[in-house]
Amino acid sequence: MCIELFSLRDKVALVTGAGKGLGKSMALALSESGAHVAVVSRTLSDLEATTREVQENGVKSIPIVADVTKLGDVAQMLERVLHEFKTVDILVNNVGTFMGGPFLEFSEDEWYKQIEVNLTSTYLCSKVVGKHMVERQKGKIINMSSALGVFGASGSSAYCVSKGGVIQLTKALAVEWAKYNIQVNSIAPYSMETEKTRVMLEDEKVKKAIVSKIPLKRIGQPGDLSGAVVFLASRASDYITGQVLFVDGGFSVQ
Repeated sequence: MCIELFSLRDKVALVTGAGKGLGKSMALALSESGAHVAVVSRTLSDLEATTREVQENGVKSIPIVADVTKLGDVAQMLERVLHEFKTVDILVNNVGTFMGGPFLEFSEDEWYKQIEVNLTSTYLCSKVVGKHMVERQKGKIINMSSALGVFGASGSSAYCVSKGGVIQLTKALAVEWAKYNIQVNSIAPYSMETEKTRVMLEDEKVKKAIVSKIPLKRIGQPGDLSGAVVFLASRASDYITGQVLFVDGGFSVQ
C-alpha cells in the first residue's frame, strides 16, 4: 500500500538542534512514523524533555549533548549513536541561528559565527555521518535551509549566504553520493513561530509585515514541517535528490 512508503518503522534518525523548536517538532514527527531518534543539542535539560516525548511514541530515543560546529563533538556524537543503535538511516541537519543587521555594520565575528552555526555544522555532520552512509550504501540526509537561502533580504546578508551555502552543499552531495544510494535534500521554511522568534512576532507591526508577504496569510508553525521531513526521510522520496522543498506558505512563488 502507498501508505507504507511513508513508514519509518525501525529506522534510526539523528536530529541536530532537537532540544526545542523546529528540531524537536521534526524529531517527534519522525518518531510518530516509527523511527528511533537520537536527539542532539548543547542543552541537556531540553534534550531530556524531547527524549521523553519521543519515547512516548513507542520508540527508542537518546539525548546527546554536542556542539556540532566542532569536529570532535560530531565524531563522538556518531560514535554514541552507533553504540546505541548500530546505524544511522536518516540525518536531519537542523542546527541554525539568525543574526541580522545592516551589512556595513555587521562585524567579522558575527559573519563567521553565522557561517559556522548554519553552514559549517551541516558540513561537519554530513561529512562524519555521510561516511557511515557511504559505507552502508544508503541513507537520507535532510538539510534545513531557508527561503532566504534563495531570495535576498535586507539586514540578513550573512544568514542568506549561510543558508544559500546549505542549499548548494545539498545539491553537490546529492550528485556526488547518488551512486551510493544516498538522497540529500533540503527543507526551506520562511518565517516560523518558535521560542526564538516568538518575542519578535509579539510586535504586531513586525508580524503584519511578515504575514503580508505570505500568500497563506499566517506564520508557519513547527508542525508544518512534519509532513515534509517524514516524506524526505521515507521510501516515498527514494527517487528525489538534490531538491529544495519550500515550506513557506507560498512566499517563494511570488
